[in-house]
Amino acid sequence: MHSRGTKFHASLASVIGLALCSSPAIAQTEPSDIPASNGEIVVTGTKRDENLSQVPIAVSVVTDGDIAAKGIVRPQDYLISTPNVTFIDEATGDSFTNIRGQTSVRNSDPNVAVVIDGVQLSSLKQFNQDLFNIEQIEVLKGPQSAIFGRNAAAGAIVVRTKLPRSELGGSVLASYGSWNTARAQVDVSGPLSDTLGFSVAGSFRDTQGPFTNITTGEKPYRLRTALGQARLYWEPSADLTVDLKLSGHDTQGGSTALQSQFVGLPIGGIPVNELDANRTDLPFVTNVRGELDEWLVSGSLKIDYDMGWASITSVTAADKLYQFFGGDSPPYLADSGGPGSTVQGYKYRDRNFSQEVRLTSPDDQRFRWQVGLYYLKFTRGQISELNQDLVGVVPPSDGIDPLGNAIIGATVSYARQRYETESFAPFASLQFDITPELHLNLAGRYDIEKRSVVELAPNAINPATGANYNLCIQARGPGTTLADCRASETFKEFEPKASISYDLPTGGSVYASYGKGFKSGGFNPLGSRAALLAVAPPGSQVFVQDQFDPEKSTSWEAGAKLRLFDRSLSLNLAAFSTKVSGAQQFEFFPSAGLQTTTSIDRVRLRGFEVDFNWRIPGGPQLFGAYGYTDGKVTAFAANPALVGNRSPNSAKYNLTGGITHDFELGGSLRLTPRIEYVRIGSIWWDVINTPGSKRAPVDLFDARLTLADGELWSLSIFGKNIFNEKYNRSVLPLLGVFQLTSRAETRFVGVEGRFNF
Repeated sequence: MHSRGTKFHASLASVIGLALCSSPAIAQTEPSDIPASNGEIVVTGTKRDENLSQVPIAVSVVTDGDIAAKGIVRPQDYLISTPNVTFIDEATGDSFTNIRGQTSVRNSDPNVAVVIDGVQLSSLKQFNQDLFNIEQIEVLKGPQSAIFGRNAAAGAIVVRTKLPRSELGGSVLASYGSWNTARAQVDVSGPLSDTLGFSVAGSFRDTQGPFTNITTGEKPYRLRTALGQARLYWEPSADLTVDLKLSGHDTQGGSTALQSQFVGLPIGGIPVNELDANRTDLPFVTNVRGELDEWLVSGSLKIDYDMGWASITSVTAADKLYQFFGGDSPPYLADSGGPGSTVQGYKYRDRNFSQEVRLTSPDDQRFRWQVGLYYLKFTRGQISELNQDLVGVVPPSDGIDPLGNAIIGATVSYARQRYETESFAPFASLQFDITPELHLNLAGRYDIEKRSVVELAPNAINPATGANYNLCIQARGPGTTLADCRASETFKEFEPKASISYDLPTGGSVYASYGKGFKSGGFNPLGSRAALLAVAPPGSQVFVQDQFDPEKSTSWEAGAKLRLFDRSLSLNLAAFSTKVSGAQQFEFFPSAGLQTTTSIDRVRLRGFEVDFNWRIPGGPQLFGAYGYTDGKVTAFAANPALVGNRSPNSAKYNLTGGITHDFELGGSLRLTPRIEYVRIGSIWWDVINTPGSKRAPVDLFDARLTLADGELWSLSIFGKNIFNEKYNRSVLPLLGVFQLTSRAETRFVGVEGRFNF
């Protein structure tokens, strides 16, 4: 239905060519040890190797051992148990990570930077994928804009994949579980010469999902995804390393798997008498098959050269993403051929190029520094289309479909934009040991970001509505031309960060920090506000503007990292206070086919978090965490009555706790049971706090039993959500009159085997 195949391979070739165009030879070295000499984990989130217990940032770390022990498949599997982190996985293939109440929303930049092997992702559409070949994941909380710049106001997720082995080897994983879910992963790596190493890894997953459409028999949560990665690592001398990585994924599945709640409108014969964000008994009834089609190709080249007095690092990256998702439109009924019924389709075509160069002083000095420059060029082509629903078919074209076709209905709403972002940022940081135990950290970054939008919908009258297809021309009236339908703005901001920390004699540290966060403003489709005012029900509130403001935040934090009982107990505590201005929020208007961004004038966020990991000598391992965020709207000029409301899209708290233990069975055999409990606090989903849109707390239990023969093989049986908690993973209130819900997956049980060679 949508172009694939040749486009995918052509895009892969273009990215490979871009990554190789300035590439010298590539090669291999041994990966650095993760544990430091004192047994502490080493983190790299500050762009410098540091001990976890001494870095003045609240950091949650997941190692490759944790990934295997917990059975982590996707980002949600570890983010759900990270204190003060809310992960939202939507029915369209998108996902959003919110930290400490600062939210990321569709069609707006994220508030959390994601960095994989030193490369910062420009779009999180490529983040929510199956994890494989991972060495370590770090979740940094609090403002990281001074280090990572744009879109790191709430934190950062830093991922490190495994370097090639010093000897040829690999691993194979296979699993099968509920909903006919099959998964396989394989990786092979080793040396090609004394200085050059390679690795190749792949992952595949196919699932039908837990639900069935009672009208069509469609599996709306079906998904098939394949991912691959190839890497060359070269170390021709002790001073030079070159790291080339190529990766991609190809995904198809269901989409727009949403359910409507509209008071008085039965769904599948079941009455709906009120809005209820906790309701999960409504069936899927649409007769339009949802579709998700996505592929990504990416390449990166990282070069490090140690000059003695400093190391110079160059990181070059490029990627290309295509995504289509579409299906029925609200109210998601079997209503083909009915008056006003429509189908919807959305397409994104992203291209990204980034370059970072930095100088870093040696680690073994009392005064340490880093300076650098970052450049980004990002382009997105975006199409939003609504067509008459005649026979339940989503239109295959990128253009406008006329009246008169008996199968493909006429296009009733069409928007086509090209968004461009060009960003330039110098940055610097320094660390000074005032005494051997007392450390001062200062960092700053100046972001200059130019954004532009061009409306490309044709200047033509829509015969189905009598209005111009081009929203910009429609809003601005006669005499407006396509040349007038463009806008640009440059956003500038300095983001400082300062912290002071003290190393405790028993291990660990205490610290305090201050920082600012920033993400640029931008543009909704030009003419959005006028179009929405024209179709909004009487008395409803429309906050959308054609241009939205930047989001800025100021945060204070204090914390302690304690290592107790001969370092068998790790205990981390942190408290924070954040003020956000221009907090960006997502609003969807299906009647106009518009996805837009609005802003809350000011939000106040306060909270704390604690986590522990206790390896009892000779006994089990206990672990747990609790995070609490009190988020309040403190200013909203568009409607002052909303001041005091809970800030949306983030859980009030989350709690996790668990136990695991290795039972030695003789020889190299061991049996490891693991039980984990997660409770996610209540969530409001819009700034209005629409009655009936508050989701109650959710309780989830996971269990896993693993039999392993040393490091050679393992066999696990596992269950996720074993008590079959039923809840909605996201809720989307619309203009206060109805809402869309996305069901969370139900109980999953499976078996998994792993073999290392």
